[in-house]
Amino acid sequence: MSTITFWSPFAGTGCTSSTLISAYAMALHYRTRVLLVNAGLAGTGTEAALPSKDTDSADFMFSFEEGGWDAIERLHSSGSLNKHNLRDYTKPLLKERLDFLTGRIDEMERCSPQEHGETVKRLLNVANEYYDLVLLDADHADVDLQLKLQQADYVVINLDQNMRNLELFFEEILPARMNNKNMHVVINKYDSHSRATLSNIRRQFRYKGTISAIPYTTGYLDAMNRRDVARYLQLESLTEDKDIRKGSFAASMSELARLIMDGAGIRTVLKRLERGA
Repeated sequence: MSTITFWSPFAGTGCTSSTLISAYAMALHYRTRVLLVNAGLAGTGTEAALPSKDTDSADFMFSFEEGGWDAIERLHSSGSLNKHNLRDYTKPLLKERLDFLTGRIDEMERCSPQEHGETVKRLLNVANEYYDLVLLDADHADVDLQLKLQQADYVVINLDQNMRNLELFFEEILPARMNNKNMHVVINKYDSHSRATLSNIRRQFRYKGTISAIPYTTGYLDAMNRRDVARYLQLESLTEDKDIRKGSFAASMSELARLIMDGAGIRTVLKRLERGA
């Protein structure tokens, strides 16, 4: 029902991380169906943080050798892509809650940019008929970046506490490119001791929209390097509410999901899962 595009105009600001964090938080905390999409090459972007197919287990559920973007292109070309068969070509990350459409295995471009764009549009139309939320990780250098932004119902802007980048975004990029978009700003790798706090960013740039932060967390960085993000995020989500400290990774993960879903028009109060559901 809603396409959410995660984007940053700058490299290395944690866009892929916040996409994964949001996908798992939405699926774990809310009664919702989420599709995470990698429209790039297999093994890149969000896919790089999940276990590869080189695992010792022959039936490991993250084995990505079948389906994915290659299958979507074939289905679209034949006119047979629809909401009834799309899920057959995704991989379940969380049963009945979070599916993953993996990237293309063939590095050779088999279609023109225009044909690729039409495939993306068709995929999003079909996916939104079945899923509540479709999440796209848009690399700042993506050839189809503009298309992903145009197709988005809601955009999550990823920044860090680099003051030069903040000035450039809020003073130039925001008014020029994002004024007509529903959006949320997330500050990744957040250091609460920096002078570039959320309140100071709001004040300095007179920003009235929603903004949140994901703190720099060594455990999460290590999980990314081990390709073990799925397990790490699931464990974080099990933290009891009474034990969650304001500003912690678990609290920030939950807040980010809530703000995005509320901003996209999904009533989180009605969809919130009780503990143990």
